[in-house]
Amino acid sequence: MKKLIASIAIAVASAAFAGETPVMVSLVTPVQAPDSSHDVKGLRLSLVYGDCGEFTGLDLGIANRTRGNFTGLGIGGVNIASGRVYGGHVGLVNWSDYGASGWEDVSKGCQIGLFNRAGSFCGLQDGIVNISGGTFTGLQSGLFNSAVNVNGVSCGCYLFLGVNVATGRVRGCQLGLVNYAAEMECGVQIGLVNIIDRGGWMPVFPIVNGSF
Repeated sequence: MKKLIASIAIAVASAAFAGETPVMVSLVTPVQAPDSSHDVKGLRLSLVYGDCGEFTGLDLGIANRTRGNFTGLGIGGVNIASGRVYGGHVGLVNWSDYGASGWEDVSKGCQIGLFNRAGSFCGLQDGIVNISGGTFTGLQSGLFNSAVNVNGVSCGCYLFLGVNVATGRVRGCQLGLVNYAAEMECGVQIGLVNIIDRGGWMPVFPIVNGSF
């Protein structure tokens, strides 16, 4: 037993020395152990607000910030990642800006909350407001869904009650009360008001509009 405890202690110390830690506990940064310069591979508990470098594992707290890439599951009031996200964020606000203009460094996973913000993203955004600052591939479901390019489905929640906006091109479906696409490359809009600037059957048409 003593050897096991000693081995664990040595492993933790070695990881901390290398700039990594298996456990991080934060009250309000900088009141946390270890400090925010460390990467976390394991578990982080942010009692109020926590900050770290790269993150891999389970992230729990009121406000969680990752300055590097995030891999794993984050559950909290506010989840912020400055790098790519591989996994899931569940909270009131989920925010990631990485890959805002391109597909090369796309985040993959899900954002579930009241307000979801991502750069280029592949997966699920489910909330009241969903915003992708780049190319979105997958399903957006909410009262307001916005992306530059859409590959997939933008759907108003509650029987398609919602507004869907694509400032670039759409390949897929927009389902809501009001749907707007700057360009419809291949897809359909179903809603009360359907607007397509370029490539649609009609510039504005009720019920159904699209291009194939």
